[in-house]
Amino acid sequence: MGLFDGTPLERPIHCDRCGLDEKDCRCAPLPAADVLPSSQRLQIRVEKRKRGKLMTVVEGFECQPQQLQKVLTTLKNHCGAGGTTESMSVEIQGQHLERAQAKLRELGYRV
Repeated sequence: MGLFDGTPLERPIHCDRCGLDEKDCRCAPLPAADVLPSSQRLQIRVEKRKRGKLMTVVEGFECQPQQLQKVLTTLKNHCGAGGTTESMSVEIQGQHLERAQAKLRELGYRV
């Protein structure tokens, strides 16, 4: 029972990913706990973006957003480049395939 249940201030809870009401949401649930790095199989590739910019993309993460953010920070510091997270993947600016692969293996991920 919530704090505002049954009052005029009560508002329905919406899903953060799809925006639907919590009862109607069909999104896959996020993992309840952090999955061990050794049980995750990642894929790394270099993409060419607009204006010829290269981007190293790491996909296949099965973890909480907080753990993904920690991996992003570690890779950005190791590669000396900027980056972001996009829907359970990590994007690092530039061509850092070998560096990212080595660091992820050091962290225990299967690449």
